[in-house]
Amino acid sequence: MRTVACLTFLALLSGCGTATERAVYEGIRQENARQQGQPGRDTSPDPSGPDFDAYSKERQRLQKESRP
Repeated sequence: MRTVACLTFLALLSGCGTATERAVYEGIRQENARQQGQPGRDTSPDPSGPDFDAYSKERQRLQKESRP
């Protein structure tokens, strides 16, 4: 019974990885965009990065290309 409970918990916990990765990426992207508008910044604004879906597609493509 204890093993089943642990396996169920681990299965539920593993499903949280994708949502967390997306949330972190989008949070960083939004924070960077917010900081661009602050007065006193002496750098030119950077273009905002791609959305998460485009980022993950590019990342997967690069990983496939780097494998022998």
